[in-house]
Amino acid sequence: DESYTGSMITKVLLVATLSGVGGCSTLGEYIQVYFAPEDHDLMEQIAWCESSADADDEYSLAVNPKSGATGWFQHLPKWWDERSRKAGFEGRSIYDPEANVGVASYLYYNMNSNPRWGGASHWYPSWRCWEGK
Repeated sequence: DESYTGSMITKVLLVATLSGVGGCSTLGEYIQVYFAPEDHDLMEQIAWCESSADADDEYSLAVNPKSGATGWFQHLPKWWDERSRKAGFEGRSIYDPEANVGVASYLYYNMNSNPRWGGASHWYPSWRCWEGK
């Protein structure tokens, strides 16, 4: 199927472009850079619950077919431009590993008024998976 082949070529090019961005190469390394040590385990668990990510993954092409949520932390495209700008990643792709984690860090530390989940409230739909981890 031609559309499948084109899609796969696009994904391969995207992965080649994004791998190793910013001197880090894995989800775990980005989490170590953008999150406080006491939050590392939780954020790895949230990424796993959101996108089946492992700490040694170098990128994520995970996309929720219903919402369009994308990447390790399943950011919604409708909020990406605003949130990536506020987090200092303006113009970066939602697939960019560093931007995906950096924006997650911004959300975690700046949208933390929920009394139950604090900064993790952004990912409340998957709380049953990550709460208490």
